Amino acid sequence: MDLLKYIRNVPDFPVKGIQFKDVTTLAKNFPAFKESCDLIIKKYKKKGITKVAAIEARGYVWGGVIAYQLGAGFVLMRKPGKLPADTLSEEYELEYGTDKIEMHKDAI
Repeated sequence: MDLLKYIRNVPDFPVKGIQFKDVTTLAKNFPAFKESCDLIIKKYKKKGITKVAAIEARGYVWGGVIAYQLGAGFVLMRKPGKLPADTLSEEYELEYGTDKIEMHKDAI
């Protein structure tokens, strides 16, 4: 299955010059969504993974399914200030600036 045909390209979002890849169009199609999860699960099933970390919000859709199928814990990564306990943070670069994510210090 060609999963790329299920991903919508949105030009100039969130800013001019960026080609946003919208995976909501893949997620709403059950066969495509299932195939995308199955491919990831198959690749990592025998790697001994004990935790799957995912960034909100689209990452939670795939991350939860994958963690469940791998028999692993699920670590939620969020924007700053959204988690209630002590956190670690990491700043990263985007095509149009920087952003930061956090996770609980005791998540892993």
